[in-house]
Amino acid sequence: MDRFAVYNIAAAALLILTAVPSVIIFLCSLCLARRRNDPARTWLNFFKAAFAFFCLGIVLIFFNYLLDVLYRLLYDSVSSSNIDVFVRNIQRAQTQTGVLGSLFDELSVICILLALLSLGKAARFIHAGKLTSADRFVQWGGYGVAGLLAILELVSFALSEKLYTTQYQGAVVTTLRDNYKLVRDFRRVTFALLVIQMIFNVFVLVRSIVVAVKTRAEPRVTTATRYLIVCCVLLLLKTCYNVGYYADYVPLGDTVFPDIVKTPGPYFAILDVIFNFWPSFIILMILFALGTKKQHGVWATEQPFMMVRPMAHATGSQPLPWGYEYSPTPLQPAPQTWQQPTATATMPPVYGNPQELPPQHAAGLHAPQFRHELSPQQHWSEPVSPHIQRSYESSVQTGAVSPPPPSHYEAMGLNHQADGTPPQVVPIPYNEKR
Repeated sequence: MDRFAVYNIAAAALLILTAVPSVIIFLCSLCLARRRNDPARTWLNFFKAAFAFFCLGIVLIFFNYLLDVLYRLLYDSVSSSNIDVFVRNIQRAQTQTGVLGSLFDELSVICILLALLSLGKAARFIHAGKLTSADRFVQWGGYGVAGLLAILELVSFALSEKLYTTQYQGAVVTTLRDNYKLVRDFRRVTFALLVIQMIFNVFVLVRSIVVAVKTRAEPRVTTATRYLIVCCVLLLLKTCYNVGYYADYVPLGDTVFPDIVKTPGPYFAILDVIFNFWPSFIILMILFALGTKKQHGVWATEQPFMMVRPMAHATGSQPLPWGYEYSPTPLQPAPQTWQQPTATATMPPVYGNPQELPPQHAAGLHAPQFRHELSPQQHWSEPVSPHIQRSYESSVQTGAVSPPPPSHYEAMGLNHQADGTPPQVVPIPYNEKR
């Protein structure tokens, strides 16, 4: 096993460790990062599209590395013509997965740029309450540049597919030399695409810094602008790496196969994962965290979860039983007429089960006042003050009726046990009281 195969295996391991959480979090983002009809959250559409393209690209590049390792292991050990055809098909699959993986990776970069640009527009909208003509011009200009990048990417993909078909029709070297113009056009279009991406990225970074400065007094977008600048810097690291790699190792002149060719070392498989895939992965994780934030997130309208529920504080965060309601406004007690209990007052019968109650008593089952049948020894009497009696009679005569104050034993709770019920006394014979 050569050094290229070893580094490719390590790169494939890093890619699968990145691809698995990417797919899981992408599926979570479909449910958690929702727009909720908020005009400041249109960037989530580009974010989800970028996440989908990134997952497809990283999975295809993972298989590209695996097929490359398998091709290198079988290339020198085959002798039969049937096995040689099998190895040739592995090489074709490896080339095709690399082409498709690069396509989805570049599309994810375009969508990330649009998501970051829309996030800056959302911060401006939350701060000012409306969009200016300059903001709309910048946004539509960004759409135009993204459309140009998409066209260049499709042209590059078409050229690479044409190279793929011509490469496997005969000898590789002869076919490439006969079609050197096609190879040269493909390289130049790809390099122009990478340069425009880098310039667009620099513009989005400058725009993000300007938005952060103008909205620094708005606490609702402070977290969003910080995340925005970090994402722009990470994406600039990726685009600069791609431009530098292409300019240093891919010949862009008229000579397709120069005499002196500078080839990257085998360790570039690891560097490609670190500088080409991990920045996009970190950016998508940051945008996912920002999209799922309820507090200090990007919101321009009031949402139901932003409203404070007084019931949670009043009930101690305990759920109320079914059929109960909580009202934050204090209820005024209904006026009651107080009557002096008489000895001949008839008490309601006691029922052992709530299902045995008649309708007139079942309605007041959950009332805060409970009435129990008392034994003759449980009746407490207290002398009524003549002054209170005269005041009550005079108030009745004048028409201003006010209830008398409760007795001392009733106010202090002396007639009740710890659970709120009157004390139960079992009568015993007189001779057992000694």
